[in-house]
Amino acid sequence: MDQSFLSSVQENSRIQRAIIEVMMEGASRLVHNREEERYQVVVLLDLPTLWQSELLVFESDARLKAFMERDTSEQTWTRLPLGSVCLQRFMLPANVEVHRFHELIQDEDYMHSGEVWLLVYNKRATFFAKKLNIPLIRML
Repeated sequence: MDQSFLSSVQENSRIQRAIIEVMMEGASRLVHNREEERYQVVVLLDLPTLWQSELLVFESDARLKAFMERDTSEQTWTRLPLGSVCLQRFMLPANVEVHRFHELIQDEDYMHSGEVWLLVYNKRATFFAKKLNIPLIRML
């Protein structure tokens, strides 16, 4: 996708929601088709533009936890509270655990401040959804 298009996304919540839904549908398919429960499927949302957003797969909970620890002179992630307004903004499925961070990236020539959300698919809820043949994503 073109960065200028994604820059306009922050001003159009309908487009933003559609892009996030597509990413979550992809994550849901990965979760449903994964061969081993130990793999963690995560949607990383780079807000407000979604430019650096991506689907991630971690080999274990420990690797996911290590990924979330960003505290260097070049990059820091500071945990943000999960307000109910934030969660309602995207109408997330019940099997998704949300981690919200303020991101600060800086070096000699560049500085960026934004928000990062990690939408982590809960293994236990996913297991029961598969057993009961319940869809993991609710369409809005």
